[in-house]
Amino acid sequence: MNSIAMHLGKPVLPPPLDPGFLPASVWIRDFHALIDESGQSVPFRIALQQPNGSTITREGKLLAENHPQAGLNLLHVERLLKFMLWSGGGSRWFWDGPKEIGASLQNRFCDHPCGRFDRDFMAKVYGEPFSGTIGSAIPEPLRLASPLGRNLDGCRIGFDLGGSDRKVASVIDGEVVFSEETPWDPYHQTDPEYHKSGILDSIEKAKAHLPRLEAIGGSSAGVFVDNRPRVASLFRGISESDFTERISPLFIELGKSHEVPLSIIN
Repeated sequence: MNSIAMHLGKPVLPPPLDPGFLPASVWIRDFHALIDESGQSVPFRIALQQPNGSTITREGKLLAENHPQAGLNLLHVERLLKFMLWSGGGSRWFWDGPKEIGASLQNRFCDHPCGRFDRDFMAKVYGEPFSGTIGSAIPEPLRLASPLGRNLDGCRIGFDLGGSDRKVASVIDGEVVFSEETPWDPYHQTDPEYHKSGILDSIEKAKAHLPRLEAIGGSSAGVFVDNRPRVASLFRGISESDFTERISPLFIELGKSHEVPLSIIN
């Protein structure tokens, strides 16, 4: 970060353990004040989209190209897109603003190690190449909410997969009739059958306490999209081929084998 950027965003009371820390909100406030003081600004719009069409958009203003501190524009936009990637997620970004900034963003995702990490991670999560589009065609915001939770009626099973144990509960009309914690060690197991048999064991134990089974819900550390684990430390010991062939469809197959809806989220 250059000296000009460091001049912005300084907190009134610097944190003693990290004296160089710059709060993002304070930096952005100072950046906007710098734009207002200049009397000139350049508008921009940016969007981030997932394969299902879910889209988040942001718009704002930048310093004019001839401003002596115009180099701050790229830092501001790069940090904004970074925040959008990790707070909302997406594999397709769109830029409507100064073309040189769009080109610099594209270069960052190819040339900078942090940019390449973001690119490769999001491509893995969303199952498609990470891409950027520069131009005025920005998709409209679209938020697709998942209809999860708030269902207490009937006979249901809930489970949570942790790194040291897995938890499961049987619920009838909102009342817990059975719960259990089972120690396990999934992190470095190389055989997908270890994970499958452990999860199935917990589900079957819970099922034995219900007159019938109507739905299963689960939670786990990691990133899950459409009931498929995309990045999850529980499966870090599994080879890439076994992850794709056996772990990715695991929860979909468990739902089908029990003939009930099954949803799992992180």
